[in-house]
Order: sequence, then C-alpha cells, then structure tokens
Amino acid sequence: MEKRKVTVKHYLNYRAKERTFQRDKFFPLYIQIIVNGKKAQIKSRIQEYLKIYRSDIERLTQNNAEYYNLILEGYFSERLLDAIEKKQIFPLYQLLNDEIAVLKRIIISMRPFDNKDFTLFNFGWEYQIHTTEITKIFDNSIKEQFKKELHQLFLRTIDQDDNRQIFKIVNFFINYLNWGNSFSSIYEAASEIMAEEIRLLENLISKELYTSIKAYLAYLGKVNIVNRLFERRQEGRITTLSYLDWQTEVKDQVYKEFISLVGEQKALEYILSLDSILQRTIKSGVTTS
Repeated sequence: MEKRKVTVKHYLNYRAKERTFQRDKFFPLYIQIIVNGKKAQIKSRIQEYLKIYRSDIERLTQNNAEYYNLILEGYFSERLLDAIEKKQIFPLYQLLNDEIAVLKRIIISMRPFDNKDFTLFNFGWEYQIHTTEITKIFDNSIKEQFKKELHQLFLRTIDQDDNRQIFKIVNFFINYLNWGNSFSSIYEAASEIMAEEIRLLENLISKELYTSIKAYLAYLGKVNIVNRLFERRQEGRITTLSYLDWQTEVKDQVYKEFISLVGEQKALEYILSLDSILQRTIKSGVTTS
C-alpha cells in the first residue's frame, strides 16, 4: 500500500550557483517526485505563476528591488521557505501548495499504479505541457493555420486575373498585418476595419479552420472563464487555464455555455474543434511561449 503513495515536495537546489541577499543564500526552487519507487527532480515553475502577483511580492519585499527580483526569478532561501510555511505568506504559501496539488493531479491522470508504461522520465516536459495556458495554444495554433492557408491562396491566385481582388487581399494580410500580435486581436481588428474582406476570406478558408476561428472567438467571450480566473487570483492560486483544467472541468463548462450560445449541434462542432487543437499540440509536444 505504501508503494502507491505519491510524494511531491519542494526543495532548494544547492548544486546550482547561489545568490546572496542580506547574508542569506538563495537557490532555485526544485521539486522532488516519488511515485511507485520511481523518482524525478524537476524545476519549479513558481516564477511563472508569480507574474500576476507582483504587487503582493512588492509588499512582501518592502520594495527592495534585489529581494523582489530574487523571488520573481524563483530563488528562495531556507529562512524564507520556513517563514512561508509557518506564516502562510500570501501568495507564496498558496501557490506552492497549489503547484504540488497540480503535479499530483497530472501524475494521477497518467494512472501510475495500473499503467505498466508509466514513467517519470522527462516529467518536466509533462508538467510544462499540462500547465501551458490553453488560450495561448488555441491562438498560436489557429494563427499558424490561418497564415498557412493564406499562403496557399496567395500561390493559387498569383497569376489569375479573375482572382485579382482575392490576391490583393491575401497579399495585404500576409505582408501588412502585424503577425507578432495575438490572432484574436488581429482577426477582431480586421473584422472591424475590413469586414467585407474578412467575409470573403472566410468563404475561401477550410471549414476546419473557419470552425476553429468561430469556436475560439466564442470561447474568448465566456465571462464565466474570466470570473474563474479572478476567483483563483483572490485565493492566491495558479491562475493559468491549463490543459489539465480543460480535461477535468473547463471543457464541460465551455461546452454547456456553447450550447446556450449557438445550440447543441454547433456547440459540439466548436468543442471538438478546440479539443482537437489541444490534442494535436499535446501529442506533438510543441508549445510556444
């Protein structure tokens, strides 16, 4: 029975180069994982989760820039970790415990005790892929597919006099839009400024891409998702809407809201489209920051 235990705990990586502040030695925070006799050590992602809690860290460090930067870079001392545990310092105490809970959820989802292929090899990647912001995955995936289909249209219409208008529109989108911005901002701005041109392109792109775009824009409009993030922020928890969240609860929640928005049939198309994007991304192991 003891072998079925999942152990996840933070520790300071004393092998890394230390940094000193007011005589305290600071080291990067790591995580030890022990499952069914298998062990792994991975780097904590606490510095990523702290990004929206900057004002809280400023108060904690009393606006000392050096101390502030150490924490935001994921460096902790023994004294600080002890204080976090004893005083339950917000939001560090809550975030560290939430990180442990998230890791345990990921491990359990991999069925470690009845899956003979379970391994902790490269678990740092598993952690990253499961906790990547799904909104970012949707946006990047759809943007790349949209650009790909624009280039295909460009090549098909480059020497066609009958499609000169389409060629000009596609050429403008490829060469004059700022693709460094998010797809949602690009598409929504273009829809306002170039409504006719967008409608024309929507008739020419693949049905799969068109459905993905509409599903993604509908997903972004879900107020309940925003409320969920705000609640997490108030609790000092990890606010990322991750693939793990999608699997366990967000997918069902969004599907129900899609039904109320566009009806059951279209809602199913939308949710399958978004789920397909995530499945492809997770399977390929490619995410973008």
